[in-house]
Amino acid sequence: MIKNRLISSLRTIITTLIYVIANIAAVYVADYISADFTIGPWYNAVLIVIVVAIANSLLWPIFRRFLMKIIIFTFGIGSLLINSIIFYISSLFIPGVSAGIYGVLQVPIVMAIFTTLVTNITNTNYYDRYIKSIFKYAVKQKTEYKKGYPGLIMIEIDGLSINTLKKAIDKGTMPNIERLIGEKTHTLKKWETDLSSQTGASQAGILHGNNRDIVAYRWVEKENDNKIVVSGKLSDATQIENKISNGKGLLVNGISIANMFSGDSAIPTLTSSKLNSLENIYSKTLNAVFLDAYNFQRLFILFLWDIILELKSQLIHDVKNIQPRLRRTIVYAAVRAGANVALREITTDVLTSEILTGNIDTAYATFMGYDEIAHHSGVEDSDVWGTLKKIDQQLSKLKSAIEMSDRDYKLVILSDHGQSKGATFKQRYGMTLGNYVRSLLPNDLKMFKTEYNIDHFRDAIIPENKQIRNFKERMGDIRGDLFGDMESLQNMREEVEKRKPALIFENEQYLNIRKKYNNSLDYIKGHETSQQSTKKVKDSELIVLGSGNLGLIYLTQWKQRLNYEEIVMLFPNLIPGLVKHSGIGFLLVNSIANGGMVIGENGIYYLDNDKIIGENPLEGFGKNAAMHLKRQNSFNNMPDILVNSFYDSEKDEVCAFEELIGSHGGLGGNQSKPFILYPSEWENPGELIGSESIYHFLKDEISNLNS
Repeated sequence: MIKNRLISSLRTIITTLIYVIANIAAVYVADYISADFTIGPWYNAVLIVIVVAIANSLLWPIFRRFLMKIIIFTFGIGSLLINSIIFYISSLFIPGVSAGIYGVLQVPIVMAIFTTLVTNITNTNYYDRYIKSIFKYAVKQKTEYKKGYPGLIMIEIDGLSINTLKKAIDKGTMPNIERLIGEKTHTLKKWETDLSSQTGASQAGILHGNNRDIVAYRWVEKENDNKIVVSGKLSDATQIENKISNGKGLLVNGISIANMFSGDSAIPTLTSSKLNSLENIYSKTLNAVFLDAYNFQRLFILFLWDIILELKSQLIHDVKNIQPRLRRTIVYAAVRAGANVALREITTDVLTSEILTGNIDTAYATFMGYDEIAHHSGVEDSDVWGTLKKIDQQLSKLKSAIEMSDRDYKLVILSDHGQSKGATFKQRYGMTLGNYVRSLLPNDLKMFKTEYNIDHFRDAIIPENKQIRNFKERMGDIRGDLFGDMESLQNMREEVEKRKPALIFENEQYLNIRKKYNNSLDYIKGHETSQQSTKKVKDSELIVLGSGNLGLIYLTQWKQRLNYEEIVMLFPNLIPGLVKHSGIGFLLVNSIANGGMVIGENGIYYLDNDKIIGENPLEGFGKNAAMHLKRQNSFNNMPDILVNSFYDSEKDEVCAFEELIGSHGGLGGNQSKPFILYPSEWENPGELIGSESIYHFLKDEISNLNS
């Protein structure tokens, strides 16, 4: 015991000496490179290091206390300015030192660079020192009442599939997760996402137990003046949470850190749904990031270093001609550094503080660096392994905090979805999905608007809801469609013909299709699609959105979702043209007569009764694909046509309809195969399908912990 203390003390002394020497060297370098800073006599370098250390210990807590909101509202930049002020004040007490405005800004940064380099070179864990500062801070935040039951810490690694996780473990890049599995303290299990395999739908389901009507990452609200809703947009995330929340989220007595939704937490730190105003950016929990003067400087240096790593990666991808690849800008490099470094470090510090304080029952925090890099570099590119290694190191830090805490916390690690790889639709075929859709439509959609009263078109050709319901109940097993001659369908035609005969049933285009094809599959396979010019696309009332390899096609002249029959009558080239394209696996439309129809090039899957005509268009997309599509088809704000790209099982590739070579959002491959790593003493939850199943599993275990 005494020997261990001596070794620890000796290590601390050696580390301190190394830091002092590094900072002295930094002062000399700053004197050399800066025209606005002069060191004076050589021994002033030593004095500067000592005086700055004393000034930081005395002045930083005062500045932090009164200026914390400014520091946070400036995203930490204010702390760099405060460091410069402290350095300037220190220099006034040392004869011979001269520092101008640029000098007092440069010297603290150079000192931070040297300290960070020494930390990495000597493999010294700065967190081991900083956690002592967090511990002292946490002790002051504790309540007098100590909770006697365990809490639950849930860590999400955004976008990491179970298969990529296993490869990372095999490479030795995630030893802490490997240890949890190897020592059998935790159980690794695959779960399956909903159709919309992306953070918006998954976190809504996990944190609130409700992701209904979250169609994709982005969608159109036709009835709301065709507003495009984006899950990750701050104002939209707020509105989405207001709709899905019932006040019984996963984090009612906990903290949400760096998530899209709050889980009904009263402490939402850096949570999108709660950042809809400037004042909401500030959270007292962020104090843990600024407990000493150096921590944010270190974070800033790591941020800049990650930008350099990204620029290096871009060069390597260009030189080696790695395919597929994207054009990545300096702006993206900064975004990557923000997600991969800044949020990672801030999340760890905040969560450490809350664990040591011991007041929270639950915590859910997201590390999003892997997802961001995999989107742009590739799902299993060399870039991602270093990122996963850093995330794994955060887990080690958090385990240390749990061990130090006087309250027991259980640990769960999970992902919200995976990612699938492949060149994008545009890279493969030279045009976006939107431009291809436009080529299948008339040059100017306004021709329909001027010829007919489009606003009332739907009401004119479709019976009232009750009539549709009665009609569908009378239909047989495989129901007739607009090509069929079933009596009940003919009765509906006659009823509709009385209301608006000239609009559809005397339409020459419709009559020609009826004569030419016997049924829907005959039409899909036999119709020869002609493509139009896209010169007047700006006049077309059309919105096509991508959510990974899920495409959403909205014909926005109509305020409600068009059904299969309407689309065939109005735009006969559209559906056959889409399903015959090699980049498209299948599409989903809703039919008056048949309900949900999944259409492929050589077959149709009728979702309402699980009947297939021709080849199964969902072959290879998973055993639960039809179930997911049927549920999705009942959502509000569904597109007129939902498109899913192909999935090549041999190459394990999809093609995204947005410019991301690692993608998620639809069906096909690893994107729908995330993981959950939970304590082995918990009961096996069985098959976990859909993010809401994760909510119920975790909610039940939280109740067990509290009982």
